[in-house]
Amino acid sequence: MRTWRVGTFSMGLSLLLLGVFLLLSQILEWDITTALKLWWPVILVVLGLEILLYLFLSKQEKPYLNFDIFSILIVGILGTAGIIMVFLQTSGFIDLIQDEIKKEERTLDLPAYEQNISNDINRVVVEGDGIGQLKIDGTNDRNVSLFGTYRQDSSLDKIAKLEDYVTTSHKGDTLYIRVKERPYQTSTFYSDYSNMDATLLVPTDVQLEITNLKSNLSINPRGLKSDWKVSGAGELDIDIQETNDVMVSVENTQVENGENQNWSFVKEAEDTDEYESTEDDTTYNGNYKKGKADHHIYVFNSALLQLNDKK
Repeated sequence: MRTWRVGTFSMGLSLLLLGVFLLLSQILEWDITTALKLWWPVILVVLGLEILLYLFLSKQEKPYLNFDIFSILIVGILGTAGIIMVFLQTSGFIDLIQDEIKKEERTLDLPAYEQNISNDINRVVVEGDGIGQLKIDGTNDRNVSLFGTYRQDSSLDKIAKLEDYVTTSHKGDTLYIRVKERPYQTSTFYSDYSNMDATLLVPTDVQLEITNLKSNLSINPRGLKSDWKVSGAGELDIDIQETNDVMVSVENTQVENGENQNWSFVKEAEDTDEYESTEDDTTYNGNYKKGKADHHIYVFNSALLQLNDKK
């Protein structure tokens, strides 16, 4: 007479159901993680039903459960794997893995900001740290414009409207433009980012202050008629080929082409350990004069300045 060993039927039925779930997930294009989440609790249900069925059909006064150890072990492994999967799903780890697999980089257009400014505005302040690369051009129009592109992972929401990345306010004679930092997430297994590459047009007769953008800046003042200030920038490229009568002043900033004879400054070498690199970490305080120097561009506490004044 064949002996009923509890676990054999559970393992067979569990494997059968797993195969059915996987087959249907391919045919019906189910989410495989959803299919596995639905399948693994069935293992415990089937095993419990098998034990109850054995006890019910047994004719012994005190039934003795005879387990198929190998089958129970396999069922236990499958059940444990299912529990781990549910834990990872509820903790969000599975979603992070899925997002990482599906992630792609996209380059999209920024919603453009454009505002005509009245004659009572004579100062524009730009601040924030949400731009990776910013180009600033002078213009003869009484108009301030900000436009460009941004590149980000597909897992992040798109910038749908202007307020998603910039805020503006008008106080007295000053227009404030603040660039918002885009949301990002970084962990051991996952990271996302968003990087903006924008262009800002500013009237040449308006004072401009760029404060703590921590971005790489490219500036072409194009016939500057006022004073511009930049502080706390990364790498800074200033092109004054189209600008006459200007003075560029630097403070606590490294200058790449400091050997130009139009520069006059005092070098301040940073304290370095004798075992550290011998690269030039010299910062400068000084001036570059062109023409009558009626107008000023001030650069403070920035990483590196490269001045372009080629004839």
